[in-house]
Amino acid sequence: MPDLRACAAQLNRDRHVVGYASGNFGKAIFLGSIDVTLLFLLTDIIGMPAAEVSLLMLIVFLGDLAFDIGAGMLACHADRHGIGYPRLIALCVLPCACAFGALYALPFLQVQGFLLIATLLLLLRGSYALIDVPHNALLARVTVDSHARGRASGYRTLFSAAASVVVATVIAPSMNAAAGPAAPVRMAWLGLWAGILFCATLLLAAWSSRAAGQPRGALARQALASGWWPRHDRLFGAIAVVAVVTGFAIPMFGKTLLYLCTYVLHDAGFASRVLLTLALSGIAGATLWISLVPRHDKTTLLALSHGVAATGIALFACAGEHQALLLACAALAGVGVAGVAMLPWGILADIVDFSEFRYRQRSETAAFAAILVLLKAGGMAALATIGWTLGQLGYVPGAVQAPAVVLGLKALAFGVPVLGSCIAILVLLRLDIGHAMHARVRRVNGLRRLARQGQAM
Repeated sequence: MPDLRACAAQLNRDRHVVGYASGNFGKAIFLGSIDVTLLFLLTDIIGMPAAEVSLLMLIVFLGDLAFDIGAGMLACHADRHGIGYPRLIALCVLPCACAFGALYALPFLQVQGFLLIATLLLLLRGSYALIDVPHNALLARVTVDSHARGRASGYRTLFSAAASVVVATVIAPSMNAAAGPAAPVRMAWLGLWAGILFCATLLLAAWSSRAAGQPRGALARQALASGWWPRHDRLFGAIAVVAVVTGFAIPMFGKTLLYLCTYVLHDAGFASRVLLTLALSGIAGATLWISLVPRHDKTTLLALSHGVAATGIALFACAGEHQALLLACAALAGVGVAGVAMLPWGILADIVDFSEFRYRQRSETAAFAAILVLLKAGGMAALATIGWTLGQLGYVPGAVQAPAVVLGLKALAFGVPVLGSCIAILVLLRLDIGHAMHARVRRVNGLRRLARQGQAM
């Protein structure tokens, strides 16, 4: 059992990183619930017309752009004045959880007003941005080695996958229950308990990463760039393209799953089984990619994970209504999606070090905020695209859908993710920033800091 002992020893050494990564459980409960259920909640339960939902998603999309940029600027300002990221996270957890719980209490409160729902969603996304930006930026500080960052990204993905199991087994089935005889009280309780989990895990993450929450000393603070957007170069441009694919294209499969199962496969309950399969295979996939990080560069593994995800989704599209085969294809896609979600964060943290090497300034907050803008704006743009497409094609909730609607759903669910993965693979094959090169860059950055310290003395 030497391997198990070695894994236990590694986890013990990484315990502060695991604590930091636990925040992804709460964040994934938040994002997973919204990704899977928000459109269905608004159109089929609250009864908003698809055109109004599309406009609402556009408003939230624009809000996300402003919120993430503003959160990056605020986090950078606070960091330069000695206020650590963990403290900023702890301050914003409760308002975000309250807004999340209120969203799932809408059926209980019988709220249908467009302006009120829009205000609630904007409050939710704004408070979440003030948590998400500093939490992600902490990845560049809780670990410094390229291999360790791969493990940290893997731990984050494991927690996210565990949260996806909760979404698949608890949150998503509640949509079916509510769509029938309706259970608004049950949905309100689900929002409350999910909000409590969100608070608990993010507070644990903030506490675990408190030692890495701010740069040590005046010289370290002076090295932080103050801009709200990172310097644009080839490396950041490449990871930005990958972020667009990760935020917009890949999630299309999950975002349309309730519609696919209800109106294409004619079995609404099957969506929960597919989501559970994706979540469980995501745990296996994250474990696989973590084990491969020590021996292979993260960019190579990310290209491979895109290939696996695209293959699984393409096979799902060809599997007809054979549920066992569909679940097998979903499992393959889940393994790939785990790598797609996991590996870009470790690569981005390395790019921050490459940026410091080139420009002698660290722009970690701006870099993570910019990528989050692309990711979350892409996610909301995907929701808006789905809503607009359904509205244009004549989607009618609860009715037998026209062939054009069914074809449109298939194009969104299968064609967009596969095309996006192909684009990401082409970009990643040209991105050569492996473990060895990163180690050399880190050594040079360290020597420069020592030189600056000697000059200051």
